[in-house]
Amino acid sequence: MRDLSDRANHAFSHFLPLPRAPYFVEGASMAKATVNQRLESNRFSGALAPLNNPNYRLLLLGFAIGQMIMPLQFITQILWVQHLAPADIWLILVALIAACRGLGAFCFGLYGGALADRFNRKHLLIFILVLQMIGTLLIAALMMAGDGSALSFVLFFVMTFLTSGLQSIDAPTRLALLPDVVGPALTPAGMSLNQVAGQVAMPLAMMMTGFLIHQFDFGGAYLISALGLASAALFILVMPYTPEAGQVTAKKGDRYGLSEAVSDIRIGLGFARHHPVILWLIVLLVVMMSFAYPPTASFGPTWVTTVVEVPIRDMGFVVMFWGVGSLAGAVLMARLASFERRGLLIGIGAVLFSIGFLMFVAGYQVWNVVLGNTILGMGMTMTMVSSTILIQHLAPNEVRGRVMSIFQLNMAFAQLMTMPVALLGQWLTLQVLFPWLAVMTLAMVTLILVTQRQIIRSQIPRVEASV
Repeated sequence: MRDLSDRANHAFSHFLPLPRAPYFVEGASMAKATVNQRLESNRFSGALAPLNNPNYRLLLLGFAIGQMIMPLQFITQILWVQHLAPADIWLILVALIAACRGLGAFCFGLYGGALADRFNRKHLLIFILVLQMIGTLLIAALMMAGDGSALSFVLFFVMTFLTSGLQSIDAPTRLALLPDVVGPALTPAGMSLNQVAGQVAMPLAMMMTGFLIHQFDFGGAYLISALGLASAALFILVMPYTPEAGQVTAKKGDRYGLSEAVSDIRIGLGFARHHPVILWLIVLLVVMMSFAYPPTASFGPTWVTTVVEVPIRDMGFVVMFWGVGSLAGAVLMARLASFERRGLLIGIGAVLFSIGFLMFVAGYQVWNVVLGNTILGMGMTMTMVSSTILIQHLAPNEVRGRVMSIFQLNMAFAQLMTMPVALLGQWLTLQVLFPWLAVMTLAMVTLILVTQRQIIRSQIPRVEASV
């Protein structure tokens, strides 16, 4: 692995400036290297300061590519199922995609956090990316050969479950790796820049998905995402990251089976359960996402085209405003990278998200959807970025991966709720169900914030960045 990384570093040095290891420099060369490092470290300041770190730049590129892959794969999956499924059950099968993704995230997520706390996070991330690439190739082959039979759908949903599980290991590992790379002082700015990059990448991917499907069909478009995973793995490979002493607890030859994983998961759950801020923050996010995400995201296009009656050719323009709001929220978080009262930002973001849901379903006009999507995107980004930053500061390094995996379960619950929402929507109609869910979301978010005031009062310590 080390020899391969060194060869990759040499090849990539022509394109990206990589950090030089200090043990290669002695005497006068050491002084020259120190001057060069200082010049490098002064290139960016403020909210852009993490970009001075070459390791972070590689991590950021990999994250941005991942944010482009997610909507490309998800939208392609939905359209493929919709294209081949019988007309009377296609809505249920589309909901089953999100349910399988949520179930995979739920089953693998906690295990992934335990792995991130036991093994070298860089090596683990590369391994998971390679497995994701293999799974993506299999799904692409299935799309190319699938004929809409029951067997093809069964295989598709099984592979969707497995690849979603791999993604749920990827996410907490990246989140646990970020503070290791940039340090605690620059973690807020690094998280905010991640969100800015992600919210620029996702709309681009959504815009390109239709074109790729039109040019290469469903299987070809899905196959392209495998190339993205390969490039993301390469960026991580060339990153000369060394874990902190004590972070890697697994020794060569150690057994790590189900009992060890369960023990590690219990430690993470125990830490979260006995920490009042982390516990109730996770509860807040699970409630908020479980009630609001399926109607506004998973079934957002269905609401726009069937209830608001926006033509399919114009749907992308309307849905795009979620990304506009998310980008605005990400830029705001970057500007507030040094703001210590993260709990206050979490509360504001959660209430904004709930109000956006209300606005989204308050009427059947296009402006309701546009304004609602904008507020939803901004509120969700503010809440998720600030929550991640706060938990990264509250959880010690030895359990950070496990705690971040518990935090990521909010999205698993949100996707699992897609199927019940679909069934209730067919029974009550979306016009009746969605407004009631919006009112319940705002009420429950407000109740948690009022009764658990430690969330809003939470702050991150001021840590000076090392020069």
